Amino acid sequence: MPDADGKEMQPIRRSVPNDNSCLFYAIAYVAEGEAASNAVQQRLRGVVAAAVLADDDPETRGLMLGKSVEEYAGWIKNEFHWGGENEIVELSASYGCRLAIISAESLSVMTYGEGGKVGYILYTGSHYDPLVAAPSVDAAASEETRLFASRDEDLESGFIELARTHNVMVALKASQKRVKRIKCVGCGAIVDDFQAHCGEVEHDDSFAYECEEVELVIEADEALPEGAIDLTDEVKYFTFFNSSMSEFSNFYAAAITSPNGVIYPSGEHWWQSTKYLNTVPELAAKIQAASTVDDAHTLSHTEGHERHRHDWDEVKFEILIDILRAKFAQHKSLADALVATKGREIVNVDSDQWAGMQAPGGIATGNNNLGKALMMVRVELLASK
Repeated sequence: MPDADGKEMQPIRRSVPNDNSCLFYAIAYVAEGEAASNAVQQRLRGVVAAAVLADDDPETRGLMLGKSVEEYAGWIKNEFHWGGENEIVELSASYGCRLAIISAESLSVMTYGEGGKVGYILYTGSHYDPLVAAPSVDAAASEETRLFASRDEDLESGFIELARTHNVMVALKASQKRVKRIKCVGCGAIVDDFQAHCGEVEHDDSFAYECEEVELVIEADEALPEGAIDLTDEVKYFTFFNSSMSEFSNFYAAAITSPNGVIYPSGEHWWQSTKYLNTVPELAAKIQAASTVDDAHTLSHTEGHERHRHDWDEVKFEILIDILRAKFAQHKSLADALVATKGREIVNVDSDQWAGMQAPGGIATGNNNLGKALMMVRVELLASK
């Protein structure tokens, strides 16, 4: 698309802050080249409020706005409120230009205002950005055209293509998955266990044993890293270790009787108490009798600090299995719920990397031992039917 001097111009999308005032920033940019700022959004909100308050028929205008003109004037001046069609109409009139809104949702153009030049704005469905024509993406503001003498079909086709590109990028990002990993600063390796990496790989004398957390982007057609689970996968069944609302959690309020006849208010009471049966039996009894899960936890992590059985890490998975077997054997409704998950991988979502998996970047990583234990018990329940 050439400009008046015959210079080839291309449609460009400029960016404004993605906040509640993006419409005002975008209009100010195309109409006057003004950069986004707090002063800009306040000024344009004030222009709209004043125009509405000056309406000759405030009652009819109030019906159109859904509130009185006085209420609306106060509402639109609040920087946390979005602008929309009414604000586009008022600012188009104030600037004496037409505003053409390119919708990324419908890939169509809606024009507001009469006469004057035309300014283009992209609307993504949740954000407004100014659209201009410039020799290149890197062109300076002085080289671009923001207001056009009239609507131009070629120009609009280019802007609609930008809207299509936006949609493609949104779909691509939605299909991507993200996972947190540790990067060795010394050699650049991406690892799960930095300490193990340092012990296995020889670095040079200047190595400072430093690492950093990085985010890996995994495309839709790429395999997930080992130990990672896609949280968007509907085939999986998700439970939560530390939620009393989750029926498969140890926190769930379902009393369980152990093989030696001790009654625990929940699986977590049993779990925490077992840590101290051999080392601090009186503490084990206090935890077993605690009135709530929170009380059992507090006792375990205060009075039990560094006093649990020395082989806890080696035996805790088998103890978890024992707790779950007793729980589902003694509560038929819970057993039926577990059996109903047949064919689905059970994922325990939790920040505890041993018991579950956490997903700071969208993909869960961790050992998922509660999920594995639940699936083992499920197999046993199915085999007994």
